[in-house]
Amino acid sequence: MTDPAHLSAAVVWLLGTLGTLWLCLSGWLVLAARHARARSAAVRCVLAEFHRVESSGMLPEEQVRQLEALVSGTDRLLLLRAATSLPERSPATEIFARSATTCHDLAWFVEQASARRGPRANWRRIAALRLLAYQGYSGIVPLLGQAMTDHHSEVVGAAVMTLGRIPDMKAAELLINALKSRQYPASRIATYLDRFPIPISHLLRPLLQHPDDTVRYWGVMLLARHKPTAALERDLVGLTNDAAPLVRRAAVATLTRMNQAEGIKAAQPLLADAVWYVRAHAARAIAEAEDPELAPLVSPLLADREWWVRAAAKDALQRMGTEVWATLVPYLDHPDRFARNGAAEVLQNVGILDSLIVLEAATTRPSPAKIEMLRKITSAGGTRMAEALLDRVDAGSRARVRDLLATLGLELAGVA
Repeated sequence: MTDPAHLSAAVVWLLGTLGTLWLCLSGWLVLAARHARARSAAVRCVLAEFHRVESSGMLPEEQVRQLEALVSGTDRLLLLRAATSLPERSPATEIFARSATTCHDLAWFVEQASARRGPRANWRRIAALRLLAYQGYSGIVPLLGQAMTDHHSEVVGAAVMTLGRIPDMKAAELLINALKSRQYPASRIATYLDRFPIPISHLLRPLLQHPDDTVRYWGVMLLARHKPTAALERDLVGLTNDAAPLVRRAAVATLTRMNQAEGIKAAQPLLADAVWYVRAHAARAIAEAEDPELAPLVSPLLADREWWVRAAAKDALQRMGTEVWATLVPYLDHPDRFARNGAAEVLQNVGILDSLIVLEAATTRPSPAKIEMLRKITSAGGTRMAEALLDRVDAGSRARVRDLLATLGLELAGVA
């Protein structure tokens, strides 16, 4: 049987030990918080002084002198913390970075940029890479290439962002290799390739033949802002028949941007594509010509089963102007209600409906054929279209237009 006195002593010892541990932990947390506040205050002071120098308007030589004085008296780790908040593309940032690696040991910053660390210390590597990039360090691209192989996505993301700002073909090659190997989300890499500071079309062109359809897609999209060539246009024409719908969609859009005539020609068979977003982009490509003679090609899409395709068709027809009316009038009798409504909406948006009803309301003997057309348009467009029309006409014509709409069987009691 346990001695009560021994049990009590053990409990007292345990409680005392736990109390001591709690006090030690609390003290450590207080000290850590105090240290963190002091560190943050020091970083704020460094950044405040940096911004003062940056915005002072002083001569570059004086900026160099003052920023050198600032960094020479600042701990290296604090400089790294400050580097994460420096503005990009600022001459003062470049001076700060050069001063930091001159006043302190350059090799130490290179070591920080090279070392693999745990998640809590990744900020050191990221900050050192940024600082060396701002400084113009000659070995920055290989260091960023190493960072691209890191297991932590935050390090890879920082490397991608930094590579995208370096006007060096090797940097572009690293980004393109990362795009092909899926080291990082393709859309993020493509963002920096699209903004790359020097022309890289010769590096992007091989992506059009890559076996991965996502890579082909981004190759097509990224080439859209580069100077077109006959060979590139031929490649894009071929890609409008690609097995991947994303590639077909991108190819017709990019081709139309480079060569409108070829793009419209390639877009016509895609209006019947099995994939809805390819049909939609084909309609938008044809709209670029703003040619009403092409309206018969696009108008069947008003009855498409997908809303996005119908919307693209309406937008395309509206861009073609008032001359599309002859193509659209038969669609007012279409068996598909979406086609009827779409045709009526386009006729309204290009101004045909407004002109027609105001003219007919102003005459004492309205044309039966035109009245029938008005009836079909308003019937297909619905009461809301008629109410919107009544709101648009001037006050002097409103009563006559209301009477004319009433003869078409539309009740507009809610419209003043």
